[in-house]
Amino acid sequence: MERQEIQLLAQDAVKFIIEESLKIRLTDPQRSQELFRTARKIGKRGRFHLPHKYRFLFCRSCYYPLSIKTAKIRLNSKKQQIHYLCLNCKKEQRFGYLYSRKKE
Repeated sequence: MERQEIQLLAQDAVKFIIEESLKIRLTDPQRSQELFRTARKIGKRGRFHLPHKYRFLFCRSCYYPLSIKTAKIRLNSKKQQIHYLCLNCKKEQRFGYLYSRKKE
């Protein structure tokens, strides 16, 4: 198999794993975290980025799934930023309004 074929298979596998992780993120966050870590490892080994729409759904530092129960979400209208505070690791992430809207 050629490198491009392998990379396409890996991308499909990553999308499938992340979608399964999103299905169980509210009922079993620990398992969801493990699945997302597995998807990240496959992505690193395959040398490609994760799909952009999934990047904001997990914490960058601990890969815990972000939801209403597991994160505090605030809007900063002066800087036009969205602030996510992960309640698992207490890390804060910031994303601009235009950045998160543009790439969906």
